[in-house]
Amino acid sequence: MFRSTCAVLGLVALVAPMRPDVDAVAFAKAFKAGQADQYKNKQISGTGVSFHGPIKERVADGSTRTSIVVTLGAVAPDGALTPIKTWDEFVAAERARTTLVVALSGPNLPDVPPQPATLSFSGVYDGQRRTIMRPPQAAEGADSGPCPGEQARDAAAGSFHCAPLLTGATATIASR
Repeated sequence: MFRSTCAVLGLVALVAPMRPDVDAVAFAKAFKAGQADQYKNKQISGTGVSFHGPIKERVADGSTRTSIVVTLGAVAPDGALTPIKTWDEFVAAERARTTLVVALSGPNLPDVPPQPATLSFSGVYDGQRRTIMRPPQAAEGADSGPCPGEQARDAAAGSFHCAPLLTGATATIASR
């Protein structure tokens, strides 16, 4: 009896449809709208460009690992997404506060170059957030500021915004 039950459950697991990954653009738009909780513990996948280069983050055990910020594009007032491929387009979108980004954290992320690189990525949103600094060329203007709980102790110069963090992330560099 036990064997037949296990066999039936195994067969159901094999033929059950796999849930597709959530599109990163839909997820990032929901995050900006304050509705990201519906995607908690779901796999998020997409493609974007790294303009920030590699970021070293400190892990709780004192070690460091690479983190990557991926720009998915710029969002128009009607919600349409425009791809961003060049540094000038990125700075213009940052000045206009229209960039749509996600942050990636994982033990095996690739070493991205400091110049723009296109990445395909996947990771899980578990509710974490990451404060992102805008480039100095885009610092002027109103901003949402750092993520809750990540405000600097001293007045820090610069302009910041909050992005969702995908953990256990993997990424592949598509072009350099």
